[in-house]
Amino acid sequence: MARLYVLGGGGWVPTPRRSTNCYLLETRRSAILFDCGAGAARLGDPMIQAVLRRVPRVLVLLSHYHHDHVEGLSYLPFFLRDHELVVAAPPSKTTGIAARDALERFAGSPFLPRPLLGWASWFPKGFEAVELREGRNRVAGESVEVAPQPHSDPCVGFRVRDVCYVTDTTARPETAAFAKGAALLVHDAWLDAEDREAGVEDLSRHATAEGAATIARDAGVRELVLAHLNPAYPEARLERMRFAAARIFPSAHLADDFRVFEAKAADDEEAAVEAADPAAAVRDDG
Repeated sequence: MARLYVLGGGGWVPTPRRSTNCYLLETRRSAILFDCGAGAARLGDPMIQAVLRRVPRVLVLLSHYHHDHVEGLSYLPFFLRDHELVVAAPPSKTTGIAARDALERFAGSPFLPRPLLGWASWFPKGFEAVELREGRNRVAGESVEVAPQPHSDPCVGFRVRDVCYVTDTTARPETAAFAKGAALLVHDAWLDAEDREAGVEDLSRHATAEGAATIARDAGVRELVLAHLNPAYPEARLERMRFAAARIFPSAHLADDFRVFEAKAADDEEAAVEAADPAAAVRDDG
């Protein structure tokens, strides 16, 4: 049984209750990070350390390069030197910038003492940075579906096993098709009905909680995690957002840090993934 751990359920600014965008999916062989915001600091928590001791490899999937999705990259050498590490960046076709150029720009000199692309000596069990492509990818032994999404800077959503991760975008019918039948949908919910009625500018870049719930209902997922929560909103307002979402899709939850969700990935699915790539090579499907 795969599990999803919320390490950072908020957007933009960390708060005492929620750090920024980072989710860990534990499978038999890997820990998969959806985004690597400040929530990556939670990798040092005893519960998450226990997860990491069970797996040899960590795969980091970056949806885009906004700071609240990548600022935790610099923490990884501190927490993960005993693991094989693969950092998978979004497609240049989507973002308009080659992954290597983007990573050198953000995670190179003079911003880090050792640029990310030179981390191989820090990870004796293996390190690689790769660029994903739209559609199906085989990365670090995992099948990763990548879907382009509109945002102020275009980004991508991911589907890995029975988990669909869609943040920093609006509620779109295409997402319902992408997430069809998933166990978990982690979806942007930066806004609420008050924002919609006020016609705030962010409506062109982010979803409301009710919009995310509509996508979850139409996709037939088992549970919805309302993500990229607004740090400016008090908990009472966020709870109202959850309640509004639950009127459309009852199994709607706020992304509270350290909450754990079960993903229903069946044993035979895990076995099929392993049989398809027993060497767990990092590559694209041909």
